[in-house]
Amino acid sequence: MNKIYALLLFLCFSAVSNSQVILSLDDDTVYIDSIVNFTKNIKSDSIRSLNSFRLSKLFLMVQDVKSSKEYLKQGNRLKTKFPFLKDLSLYYNANSFLEKGDIEGFEKALLEANEKLKKYRYKEAYRLRAIILQNYGIMQQRKNNENAYMRLLVNEAIPIAKRSGDFELISGLNKAVAIIFMNNGEREKAAEYLDQAQKYIESTTKKSATLAESKMETYIINAENLVELKHFYDAKSVLDKAFLTLKNYPESNLNDSYYYSEGLYYAKQNKHSEALISFEKGIESSAKHNNSIALHRLKFAEYEVLFKLKKYDKAKNNLEYLVKNTQFIVDKKNYYKELSKVYNATKEYSKAYFYSNKYNVINDSLNDASLKNEIVELEAKYKKAESEKKISLLQSENEKAVLQVNNNRLNTMLFAALSFLLFLTVLFLWIYNNNQKKLSYQKEVNLQQELSALENQQKLSISNALIQGEEIERKRIARDLHDGLGSMLSGLKMHLNLANRKDKENSPSINEMLNDSIKELRNISQNLMPESLMKLGLEHALKDLCASHSNSETTVEFQYLIKKAKLPQHLEMMIYRIIQELLNNSLKYAKASQILVSCSQNKDVFFITVEDNGIGFNVKHAEKREGMGLRNIKNRVAFLNGKLEIDSVINKGTSTYIELKI
Repeated sequence: MNKIYALLLFLCFSAVSNSQVILSLDDDTVYIDSIVNFTKNIKSDSIRSLNSFRLSKLFLMVQDVKSSKEYLKQGNRLKTKFPFLKDLSLYYNANSFLEKGDIEGFEKALLEANEKLKKYRYKEAYRLRAIILQNYGIMQQRKNNENAYMRLLVNEAIPIAKRSGDFELISGLNKAVAIIFMNNGEREKAAEYLDQAQKYIESTTKKSATLAESKMETYIINAENLVELKHFYDAKSVLDKAFLTLKNYPESNLNDSYYYSEGLYYAKQNKHSEALISFEKGIESSAKHNNSIALHRLKFAEYEVLFKLKKYDKAKNNLEYLVKNTQFIVDKKNYYKELSKVYNATKEYSKAYFYSNKYNVINDSLNDASLKNEIVELEAKYKKAESEKKISLLQSENEKAVLQVNNNRLNTMLFAALSFLLFLTVLFLWIYNNNQKKLSYQKEVNLQQELSALENQQKLSISNALIQGEEIERKRIARDLHDGLGSMLSGLKMHLNLANRKDKENSPSINEMLNDSIKELRNISQNLMPESLMKLGLEHALKDLCASHSNSETTVEFQYLIKKAKLPQHLEMMIYRIIQELLNNSLKYAKASQILVSCSQNKDVFFITVEDNGIGFNVKHAEKREGMGLRNIKNRVAFLNGKLEIDSVINKGTSTYIELKI
């Protein structure tokens, strides 16, 4: 039963971490107690049910199994009137299969929960689906099917998590992919996903019980990988970030892995004394926390440094400790090999031979076991072939007896066969005739579909031409306003300044009107063709656009989650126009106090998210009316082979998601 609850605990924590031990940093009880108090005082059954399910996971994380079961029971009792809660409860109740040791039932429950939640567009549904897919992937990994786990993470879990907006979850999933690459020695690929994991975890503002631990673990794993890549400057920067927090929590078990990464950082640069200090601190911390995995890693890393320093006695002690306390035969084999190296270095050749021989015995036994398995398989195949041969001989004898009987029936059956063949011929001709009719009809349907597709393509080409023409005309009008009317107004201002001496009473008001006219002219020119987009690029132009649209009633927040974006200018202009139109719609109709504009990119897909907390609208009704603004957005998205999704709830706001192929 303890093993079952350990697995439950690991799966519960896997949504934000990939450690083999439960990490601890600050006190999570304050956070959990706040949710408990909120749940007790809220009157809404739906919110109480959802929070009860969440609390069942949180209490399991802090190893309070009794409270976990109580809140799970309360969540199930309150869910009955709410279809969404019924469907998500499949995930929270799946743990009951693990308690009974039914792994297959647990996996089926996860798949059923994922299927049920597909029909919902809520962020909570996306978040849970990502966690469910990761848990299912972990079960595949436990079956040594790591490729299936990787595919689930990259192709399904991460894209769905991005739609949930949970940055901590996205970070944890990217970290899980990176660890798979690290385990397979693909450090460069791991670095890409760890960079994403660190970027998302640092952007997280939503408080959770695991946020601090997840951030520290991300830093530590990223630092270790950077050290292995010999990116020492970057590794030191990340280690310093972790240290700023961990120095205030000397009792945290995160120090176990921190000191390993720090020691590795020094060891790879041949700073042996500093490395030994770090490893010693890590060994002391991991021993205090009974973290045998970290302890063994630290002991072996310390051994490697001691061997380089020719401190063979201490190096030998580390290896003997590892041999004594390691249960895995493969690890023991490697430790015997290292002991042989140590004794050979100290010229104790008899002991070197002894441990070399133990290494060879284990190595040979492992090979013998493999050979025996091959022999057993070959023997089984041989016996099977012999049995099949005997069966074949018996069948041959039986066939001879049957053949004699069948020869007597052959003449009788021949006439019946010919009659049946004639019937089949007639039937074939009839079926062939019907199929020809169906084929003709299908060809006509296909032709109509091709004509329809051609018509749609022509409409799209016309729309594209209109969009391009519109941008050219905007540019021409902006240039004419700036070079023509702008120059004239500036000249007129100079003449009025000269005439200021003669008419001092009217000149201030005229100058004020003229300044307002020039300012309005610049605003019109900027909207037609933004100068910052032409000179500084998309990020600066969008930042200026959001800042200019912010006012005392509405705050526009801008997030640009792209490290290095190099897009053609016409694509930047298209993206700018889409976001400009979405912002105008939100400001004009939503009556929102907050608007969030977010841009991100994954390879050749550019993601745009615009969310507001306004009054919302009926999406189906709006699509039927389809004004110029929505039509322009759809045309631009279609031009880039993109996808547009609008999610709006009355009095709760509107979210627009766009994916563009760039």
